[in-house]
Amino acid sequence: DMDGTIVCSLHRYRTIFSNAGERIDLGYWRQNEHRALDDSLLPLAEQYKKDNLDPYCIVIIATARILRDADLEFISTRLGDPDHIVSRTEGDNTSGGTLKVTGLRPILADYKNRFNICDIVFYEDNVQYITLAI
Repeated sequence: DMDGTIVCSLHRYRTIFSNAGERIDLGYWRQNEHRALDDSLLPLAEQYKKDNLDPYCIVIIATARILRDADLEFISTRLGDPDHIVSRTEGDNTSGGTLKVTGLRPILADYKNRFNICDIVFYEDNVQYITLAI
C-alpha cells in the first residue's frame, strides 16, 4: 500500500458522512490528484527504499489509486520504482481490497513457482484488505 503506510497524502484527503457511514470523499480526492507531488514520506518509506535496493527482495506497490503522471513521478523520484505496481485503471470501481488481492495473486504465484520464497510481508493500513489476502 502507499497511502497511510509509506506516503502521507492527508493534505488531499477528506471524508464525508452518509447513511452508510463515513467514507472517503472520492470527488475531492480526484480533484486533488494533481497534488501527488506534494505528498510526503512516512517513516516506513525508509524500509521500502532499503528493500528496493535488496536484490533478493521483490517490491510491489499495490494501491487503489489511479496512477496518473504526478503519482508516477512521485514514485520514481521520491520512492524508487518497485519491481511491480498494481493499481486501479480508469473507470474501475472494484473495492480496494479486491483490486489489490486480484492484482497480487498472479504476481506472487509466478514468484512462488520460480523461487523458494521465505517470507511475504505486506504493509497495509486497512486490516480488511489483509484478511482478503490470507
